[in-house]
Amino acid sequence: MNGWIGRCLRVNLTDGKHRIEKLDTDALEKYLGGRGLGVKVFADEVDPNIDPLSPENKLIFCSGPLVGTGAITGASCNVITKSSLSGGLACAKMRGHFGAELKFAGFDMVIIEGQSESPVILSIIDDKVKLVPGLEYWGRSTAETEELFKKNLGDPWIARETYLVSIGPAGEKLLPLANLVNDRFLSVGGAGIGAVMGAKNLKAIAVKGQHSLQVADGSRFVQVINTLINKLNSAPLTSQSMSQWGTAFLVGLSYQKGILPRNNFRSTSQPLKNIGTEALNSAFALRGRGCFACPIACIKKADVKYSAFEGKGMVPTYLAIGTLGFNCGISDLSAIGIMSMLCGEMGLDPVATGGNFATVMELVEKKAVTPEELKIDISFGNADSMIEAIRLISTKKGYARRLGQGGMAISESFNMPEIFMGVKGLSLAPFDPRAIQGMGLHFATCNYGPHHLYGYTFIDELLNVHENLDPLETQGKASLVKRHQDTSAVMDSLGLCNWPLMGLKFNNYIPMVNSCLGTNYKADDLLSIGERIWNIERIFNMKAGFNTNHDTLPERFFKEPVPNGPAEGQISHVREMLPEYYQLRGWGEQGEPLREKLQALGLEES
Repeated sequence: MNGWIGRCLRVNLTDGKHRIEKLDTDALEKYLGGRGLGVKVFADEVDPNIDPLSPENKLIFCSGPLVGTGAITGASCNVITKSSLSGGLACAKMRGHFGAELKFAGFDMVIIEGQSESPVILSIIDDKVKLVPGLEYWGRSTAETEELFKKNLGDPWIARETYLVSIGPAGEKLLPLANLVNDRFLSVGGAGIGAVMGAKNLKAIAVKGQHSLQVADGSRFVQVINTLINKLNSAPLTSQSMSQWGTAFLVGLSYQKGILPRNNFRSTSQPLKNIGTEALNSAFALRGRGCFACPIACIKKADVKYSAFEGKGMVPTYLAIGTLGFNCGISDLSAIGIMSMLCGEMGLDPVATGGNFATVMELVEKKAVTPEELKIDISFGNADSMIEAIRLISTKKGYARRLGQGGMAISESFNMPEIFMGVKGLSLAPFDPRAIQGMGLHFATCNYGPHHLYGYTFIDELLNVHENLDPLETQGKASLVKRHQDTSAVMDSLGLCNWPLMGLKFNNYIPMVNSCLGTNYKADDLLSIGERIWNIERIFNMKAGFNTNHDTLPERFFKEPVPNGPAEGQISHVREMLPEYYQLRGWGEQGEPLREKLQALGLEES
């Protein structure tokens, strides 16, 4: 099979058994692989109404067909489950080398079922699948877990080629803010996934292998890849901005447009001199690292030696700077970096954690709760207390239990749900939807909650890469959002990173896909598959209890105009754009996929 290994590993943690299955070729044609195939299998096998932390929930790891082939940025592995934070579908994008190594280990997909009686690690190394007792790893940070596991392998060369994805103490304690961490420090975005893995008593998955992958037309494949590399090397954003600063370069641009939120999305005005890209070099000794088969190397890492944290970690990204920093009133880049690295060690999602603390900070500011009651001074601008709290919430002891339950739960516990800046139970990524209207519509309608990585409208609204769009304009944004959402579904399913779209057009990928898989796809063919994936996700969430009332934003964005900065006076216009979005999607007035659309997408049975 071109691009594919063709095998799925199904592991039942309850009885400790596993079996190997062949991939369904019909499903591959309809859903491509990766996210699409994972969501399809999950929707077929899991009741949408189950408790996410029950043994009936499943975890699916699935690498797309281009992963491991050498295709540009072909590294992404998707993790699908029912989120313990939102109650809906969760799909995390795993970068780095784990996804490729999973295929080299002999599998495109791993399905985790049931619940182990005691902690275990799933080891898939050189065609040997086994569950390793994990008690000695339980309670350790993600970095400690990886280091100890590799040490216990007893062979430094095998250890060097082995890649892990693991949970930290947050996942073990079933914290709603918990996510996964792979390749030592790469956060796998998707709050609540870590708690699902923790509920299964699965501490980590380790992969290593020697399998090789075939492509349909090797000569053409290499030729196309070289062409794409040249394009990326000549595009300023991918050859300079991303390579030099990683996603942190977005901080300055978002600030200039009034998009970067401050103090729980109540303002966008704050001095930038100590928090922008120019300050990164003074705070960290930057080193670039690329994911498998990626020439951009946008991951920035550093060794850190501070009293609050010492070790290797990832330099703060745009997400970390925006959520743990700016939106919590913190401009100390070193402190933000420490918080981001601690989140990685503890297995906490930085967006959910930052949104969680911003919620608490506003509650304190409005005197709904006092620092004395919380037993810690969580207030805007107090970085030291945030660092302490990040360490402690994973223990779920005392006041830490209250602090770590998630922004929505905290705000509701004080009868102030309007304070939580989130959608579908998940905190907003750091883009003020009043200042970037298309992103606001995406946040409101995204199947996985308000995260920009599932609809890259900022590429055109902020960066003007393919279209020169005004972020404050609403006309044409419904079409823009649908197109980016469908594109993201395709890229995730193929196993490709979306960031190179800052230097490439979607059409540029088609020859690479066809020469790898031996297909004759046109761009519209792939986007139709992306639309099919988006709809099956929508159907699952509706069965889980979501409806049109969840396709919205917090009232703040409709009633409180941006008070200052470049977007002063703006509110969100999601409600005006939503009917057109539904119409373009082929959905009814209540956001339900209509029969005609389902028939056109081959989803009549869903």
